[in-house]
Amino acid sequence: MDDIKLIYFSDCPNYESAKNLLLNSGCDFEEVNQSDLSDNHPFKHYTSPAILKNGELIIGEKADSGGCSIQLPSPAELKMKLGL
Repeated sequence: MDDIKLIYFSDCPNYESAKNLLLNSGCDFEEVNQSDLSDNHPFKHYTSPAILKNGELIIGEKADSGGCSIQLPSPAELKMKLGL
């Protein structure tokens, strides 16, 4: 089973859209709110939203200070990236 994580911060304007993409893809995923993490947690260094599959970043970017992921994939692109 794949380990898929949706990483986001509380006020992220694209969080709901990313969550809905994952829900509509039919995959199981874990939500990780960066706002609940310690400052030195590795997941704090991703843009929001970010999607990881088995630890590999497939949507978003690594960033020293977080930030927003502006461009989200289409549903078909997400399914392809997830291997669905």
